[in-house]
Amino acid sequence: MHTTIIIFFGLVLLALMLFIGEKIGFGRQTLTYSFIVLWLALTMINGAIGVVTAGQPVMTELVVGSVVFGVPVAALVLFMALSSET
Repeated sequence: MHTTIIIFFGLVLLALMLFIGEKIGFGRQTLTYSFIVLWLALTMINGAIGVVTAGQPVMTELVVGSVVFGVPVAALVLFMALSSET
């Protein structure tokens, strides 16, 4: 359940960054790189907390962290592909 909540948070963060960032005037490339760096940092912090406080094995956190990181990034790639500015 925790994994689903974190993935949902990542998708909401992605939507907010794209929506608010474009309203402010940032380019899509800047927003894309910013989201990926921010989401990677948050995913790593979440995994570290899981290892330290919850006692999860590192390998388990790496696998789950890959999914948690990958789903919002895949949604970003899909969004960028479908809404490409030509």
